[in-house]
Amino acid sequence: MMYPAEGDKRTIHHPSHPEHQLLFLRRRCSFKCDACGTTGAKGSSYTCTNDACEYWIHERCASLPSTFKREDHHHSLSLSFHVPSQYLRYDYRCDVCRKRLVTKHWVYHCELCSYVVHLTCAFDKSLLTTREKGIMEFPINVVAVGEDLIGAFLRRQGVDTNSLILDHQDDVDYEFHHHKLRLVSSSSSSFHEEEEEENGDDDDDEEDYSCRKSELICDGCITPIHVKQASSYSSSSSSTPTKDYCYYMRCSMRSCKYCLHLACFLLPTKLTSLPLLRKHDHSFLLQSGDKLKSWDGSVCSVCRRYTNGLFYVCTECDEFILDIKCVSMPDTMYHVAHPPHPLNLLWKEDTEIRAFDLCDGCNDVVRDYDYRYACGSCDFTVHFQCAVLPASTTSLKWDKHHPLPLMNDATLNRPGDFYCNQCEKQMNPKRWMYHCRSCDISFHPHCSPTTTGYHRNIKFGQKYVIPTAHCHTLTFQTLTTKRCCDVCGQDRHEDIGFHCASCVFFICFDTCATKMIRDGNVEAVD
Repeated sequence: MMYPAEGDKRTIHHPSHPEHQLLFLRRRCSFKCDACGTTGAKGSSYTCTNDACEYWIHERCASLPSTFKREDHHHSLSLSFHVPSQYLRYDYRCDVCRKRLVTKHWVYHCELCSYVVHLTCAFDKSLLTTREKGIMEFPINVVAVGEDLIGAFLRRQGVDTNSLILDHQDDVDYEFHHHKLRLVSSSSSSFHEEEEEENGDDDDDEEDYSCRKSELICDGCITPIHVKQASSYSSSSSSTPTKDYCYYMRCSMRSCKYCLHLACFLLPTKLTSLPLLRKHDHSFLLQSGDKLKSWDGSVCSVCRRYTNGLFYVCTECDEFILDIKCVSMPDTMYHVAHPPHPLNLLWKEDTEIRAFDLCDGCNDVVRDYDYRYACGSCDFTVHFQCAVLPASTTSLKWDKHHPLPLMNDATLNRPGDFYCNQCEKQMNPKRWMYHCRSCDISFHPHCSPTTTGYHRNIKFGQKYVIPTAHCHTLTFQTLTTKRCCDVCGQDRHEDIGFHCASCVFFICFDTCATKMIRDGNVEAVD
């Protein structure tokens, strides 16, 4: 790395500063190192022999190896005497401390994975810490929400779902549904017969909401009720075998598709306190969206997403609403995007947010009124709504064979640019995306609205008759097969509205259908 200059053993040629020779100084003195950016008076140093140049580096920095291997990265890292331009383009941060990179300071980086670290962080082993036990890891699979997330919340509330299964063998009344509900199991023969019948109801597979047609969608948390799989989290190390089925509540009327996870059905109707919002000391009442008015959703005050499922409303602040998935979120979590340290739930009163703090998930600004999860050990912060993104999504339009996982490391072994297959815009390769490595397909989370985007907490598929709009039955969903509303002619692609599959007719909700609904010209098909 260092090359002695001819005729003077105290001077060297160094590749970081090819214009001039560097003079060795054994005497300790205070200066800011142009390599690592730190200021200190310990150890020897090298300074430029040209009086007009103020280049100065530590001896230890001048002696750094050109390549280096960190235990938490599978490739060797190369030393660079400045931050490569491709990292500055998207405002990359150090993968250890999460702080910004200074253009003229040296870094170690991996060209194959775009992994980059400060010099001062390269040899820091604090990232290699041992995890605490008993803390949930996110993201979780969407089919595990009922058991792993809401079920864990119930257990924290002292409710044991397993012990209550035998208490609901008969059809029971449910406050938020107009028919009785029945406890069923996904292992029963009736389950498979009804599932096959539902799958054959129609073949409208190109529609966005059809990504979930082959699954039962819980009317509480708006996530699938699925054959039970191994949980992504367990509070114990028990080796008890996992059952290949699950219990859930379903409407006793065969024609009605209303169903709930058992955990959602067992949610308490009133919460006197809520650990999630320890500074909001009011009580909360459980409420439900109107199944016959699927469009009439409520906005969660934490994740800021509409929901027509179950939610809690503050007894004193009518406008403070919490989706049941948000209510069930823990105070502390681990996230695969930041494996070494736990993340804590924070609000504006918990800590001061600096100007232009960016979310490490979506790269948008973290505002002072945003709920967020943040690391107490390093500079890592994500919006609440990013932290709760599902572990994978499905897009029948692009990939019919397997789901696309949520990735925070899509650059791993994949150098180059990324483009969203939906909006066709170039993507920040270091921000979270749904990406299939084998197919090289990528999506922004918001570009799949019904599964990971703005409409992910809305249950679609309810059928209506709107005589003044169309002669056929219409389905409440998003527009994906065409761009414009057939009534107002405006671009409504990916907007919600009412669709006729046989005529490929669509009427937008915001402008056209709202007036008809307000006049009472709509009837739900139960």
